[in-house]
Amino acid sequence: MLTAGTVVIGAVAILFDPIFQGLALSLMGGTIVSTFLTLLVVPLVYYVVMKKKYA
Repeated sequence: MLTAGTVVIGAVAILFDPIFQGLALSLMGGTIVSTFLTLLVVPLVYYVVMKKKYA
């Protein structure tokens, strides 16, 4: 979480430069989505699969 937050905050520095604005947006969006997937979706899928396997 700290690393993802640092990347997003660091990308704000280049967000206002018209040349690098697309890079900043894709960097921020990708980091947020990948963090969400890693921390919420993957454990949830693992839990559902293991529950079906042993139920």
